[in-house]
Formats: sequence, structure tokens, C-alpha cells
Amino acid sequence: MIQRRQHDGERANADPRPAQPDTLQPLLQRNANAYNGDTPIHSAFLVDASGEEGWFTVSDEARGRRYQVKRAASCLLMPNAGDKVLVSGDAAGGLYIIAVLEQRAQGRSTLHVDGELALSADVLSLTGASRVSVAAETFALQARSGAVSTADWTLKTHSCTLVSADLSVSAITAKYTGDHRESYYQSVRETTGQSTRYVTGTDTVKAVNLDYAADFIARLSGNTTFINGETLVKADGKQILVG
Repeated sequence: MIQRRQHDGERANADPRPAQPDTLQPLLQRNANAYNGDTPIHSAFLVDASGEEGWFTVSDEARGRRYQVKRAASCLLMPNAGDKVLVSGDAAGGLYIIAVLEQRAQGRSTLHVDGELALSADVLSLTGASRVSVAAETFALQARSGAVSTADWTLKTHSCTLVSADLSVSAITAKYTGDHRESYYQSVRETTGQSTRYVTGTDTVKAVNLDYAADFIARLSGNTTFINGETLVKADGKQILVG
């Protein structure tokens, strides 16, 4: 019985299986702060500078880490130098700024996306406490109906074209000022309570037929007055006074 136990111990000591390599030793010798790509990162960093093509340089001086990262598509707020950002990812998928935690420069924020941006909502409101500015190379606004309500309105443009099938303009006081004005209409009809026009130069009216009528008094006066008719000049009235 004692001999059998000795033989079993000898077989156990003479195990033919090769020894397993120590896999923990390389991990223990690895620098904890060195980013080698297989360690996920999810911590806060400071933005040192922004490079070309959307790359940013972030650093963590307390841990001695410094990386080149990109801004995630979901991070619409553009990071600036000195901002505190949240960086997440690894070497396989890349390191990305997923959020801006704190801004160094307060009072101004920039939302930026690459390509086109579409905002969709049942009701969309845009409010600015002091001002709302829109700047673009080309501006287009399309709606089934629209309304603009403002206390003061100023429109400045180099060239303006207004096209409408039906146009109505209402104002208590309307003023038009310019160096030159031209109007082209198929027909014109005006109704005024009182009309006064002062022309500093020459007032010229050319028409195929000219008809002026007054219910009470019609007066034509001038320092020198000419009435010319190539074929006929006719004056008709119950009384005709000359001189």
C-alpha cells in the first residue's frame, strides 16, 4: 500500500505537460500611463490646441497623458483651447471628444457640424434675448404662409426683386425716395382726396388721347401759355371771356 502511494507521487511529479507562460508579468511591467491602444479611456482632459481636419490635442498634466483626438459627431459644441472635455475610446475605435464639460471663455459658444444640418420638429422656436443674426452665402425661406411683426424694420440690399400675383401695401404714411423711378403698367387707376405735385424741371406728358375734366373749376396758367392745334382749336361755352 505504501509502495503504491509512492508510485502515484512519482507520476504526479513527472507530469509531461509543459509549464504555462506567466501572462501577468508583462502586464505588471507595463507603464500605467502609457496609452498602448488596448486600454479604454473615459476621463476629462484639457484642450491644448485644435489642428487640421478636426483633430484636437488634449492633455492631462496630473497623469502625464497627451493625445490626439477627434470630435465625436454627437458633440455639437465646438471645443476651444483651454476647455475641459470628456474623452472616450481606445486605439481600435479611436479617441473622441464626446462632450465639453467646462468652457474657458464664457459668453460665446459655437455649434458646428460637418456637412448639412437639418432640424425637424412639429413646432420650432428660436429666441434671442438681444439679437438673432443669420449669415450665409445664399439664404432661402419657404413656407405656405408667413408673418413678420416688428416695431422697426430696415431692409438693405444691392438689388431687390419682388414678384407677386397679388400685392397689397397699407401704410399711414408712405415715402419713396430715389434718384430714378420707372413704372410699367397695363393700366393705372388712382383715387386720392387731394393731390399736389411739384416739378422743379419740365413735366412732360405724351399720350394718344388726353382728357382732363373738372366738375367745377379747371385752370391752366403760366407766364407764357401756348395752345396749339395742327388741325383745329375749339373753345365752347355759354360765355367765353378773353382778356
